[in-house]
Amino acid sequence: MPNPVQSITFQAMNTHIDLMFVAEPTAVAPIERFAVDSFRAAEERFSRFISGSELSQLNRVAGARCLVSEPMIEVLLLTEGYRQITDGAFNPLILQALEHLGYRETFDLVKQRAEYPVQPEEISVVNLAELLIDPSMKSIKLPPQSKLDLGGIVKSWTVDRLASDLRSLFGVQQAFVNAGGDLTAWGGSFTSGDPWVIGIEDPWDTQVDIGILTLTDGAVATSSKLGRQWSTSQGMMHHLIDPVRMLPSHSDVVQCTVIGPNVMDCEVWSKTICIRGFEVGLALFEQNTLGYEALLFTSDRRVHYYGSESSLGQTWHGIPIDQCRFRPAII
Repeated sequence: MPNPVQSITFQAMNTHIDLMFVAEPTAVAPIERFAVDSFRAAEERFSRFISGSELSQLNRVAGARCLVSEPMIEVLLLTEGYRQITDGAFNPLILQALEHLGYRETFDLVKQRAEYPVQPEEISVVNLAELLIDPSMKSIKLPPQSKLDLGGIVKSWTVDRLASDLRSLFGVQQAFVNAGGDLTAWGGSFTSGDPWVIGIEDPWDTQVDIGILTLTDGAVATSSKLGRQWSTSQGMMHHLIDPVRMLPSHSDVVQCTVIGPNVMDCEVWSKTICIRGFEVGLALFEQNTLGYEALLFTSDRRVHYYGSESSLGQTWHGIPIDQCRFRPAII
């Protein structure tokens, strides 16, 4: 008798976590404990909203060299790699800008405020290259008067680590892990191995899906300027900060979904395209990725696709695409 599909849901990192996997019923409880512990441990280490987290402690001593944990070194080295390939668009040294604009608490609390008073003074731009990392000594030094926000990568990093552990420690051959839109899947769904079906949210009507993705093995991430917004005395703000201006991005891309082999790559590139915009962001994406595809929604309410022509109708379904730019076929 084939093993059934099991389902686990829980809250962590201020988002909803969904885990579906094919396994014996006796495996559900240990996998659930492991998954919850994995997300909670990452949250307790990396959350900027927990005063005792490792991240918060580092932010309090910016300018001094500190010993840090192996996970912190791993994540910071990843951020440096992403900074380079995104031409600086990915920069976690933006926390001062977010706090100045009113994003000081979890978004559930921020969105309850009527309006946040914002002073018009500029926030100093901090170059991520000034973050000094010594992997051999397991130490780092933040630039003076800077603050890290690793929310743009830690969720997808945790998804990636959990997926690896589920395969290696529990022998899970078919699964789907979704952490608030940062999603990875492998082995297909159910006993037939059919692709997992993933809805793509309409950015202008979040109650409906604008189309679907079918995915057997791979990852998906979506970033949007429209979902995480709040009101201030200087107008509406959102959380995707342009590190050149240290203000919310004014680019023409309001939402971007990226699919590919790795969920962290998908997350970083979906944010980069939203921050840099259609032309610059897509050019960076094209130059620095292979095997990744993107669906972009622009402020004029047009839908753009970049990827393989063969994926339309096979991976992307029912989406009203206005413009396609096809990746050259690999010979």
